[in-house]
Amino acid sequence: MVADGTTQPDNSQQQSFVWPPAAYEQSGAVIEAKPIPLDRPRRVDLPKPTPPRLLEKVESALLGTRARLLTGRDSRWVPEPADFACPSCGRGVGEGEVSPEDGRCSSCRPEKLAWDRFIRLGDFAGELRDAVHATKYEAWRAQGTQLGRVLGYRVLDELRAAGIPPEAAILVPVPMPTLRRLGRGIDHSMVLARGVRATSGVRLVPMLRRSGGKPQVEVAPSLRAASLRNKVRLRQVSIGCPQAVVLVDDVKTTGATLRACSRAIRGVLGESKAEIWASVVAVTAERNRSARREISAEA
Repeated sequence: MVADGTTQPDNSQQQSFVWPPAAYEQSGAVIEAKPIPLDRPRRVDLPKPTPPRLLEKVESALLGTRARLLTGRDSRWVPEPADFACPSCGRGVGEGEVSPEDGRCSSCRPEKLAWDRFIRLGDFAGELRDAVHATKYEAWRAQGTQLGRVLGYRVLDELRAAGIPPEAAILVPVPMPTLRRLGRGIDHSMVLARGVRATSGVRLVPMLRRSGGKPQVEVAPSLRAASLRNKVRLRQVSIGCPQAVVLVDDVKTTGATLRACSRAIRGVLGESKAEIWASVVAVTAERNRSARREISAEA
């Protein structure tokens, strides 16, 4: 109230609009708003590149992929992190696509899988694809053994995570028809399995055999399951009472071969609680499916 009787607005009760809002301590000091730190995405420290020697450069020009062993420890290729793939079906997945409840992605959740767990090293592309082809079609045993050794470390990690000691598991290579093995000069799955055994310590039991037929790569994807019907059989071997049976192969495309092998093994396991695992070097990427393709080398 002023002398002439009019009323002035009480400015002490008004505050100007401030954005973003700030909190006040009892003393009246302003506490500045700070951003909430978010978890950084998982990163992998890549090993330092190993430059090729002069002799290796000459060999590369003359021999191509046979010149230099793909070890998984240089800048050409390293195994992808385990969470880059679905642990149930092996498909490449993005971050958060695998459900923590059932361990499946949206693609395999409606499927009835023949195995319990899937292990892989990466996508079937680039240097890894060349190394698999050199092993399989050029009978490069040293390369196949090295890929198997790298896969063996991944298998051992998964066994430890599942609480299964190596001596309680067995390795089973995916079988190859005899005539095809003689024609190629190599049983690539057996070579891989021996490499897995070397680094995992898991016993190797070739308990499956396969009769003739076309290679799966020559069969239309929709006909591959039918082409394997009654072609995979059991050998008369003792497997004991394993907690896990780990199939070993080079590549998964449609999964028809792994399904046929898993069903044959399931038949001999009967009511046993043993799990069947599928382990491969690489998985072919599906069309129209996005996944994490790059591994950042930043710390």
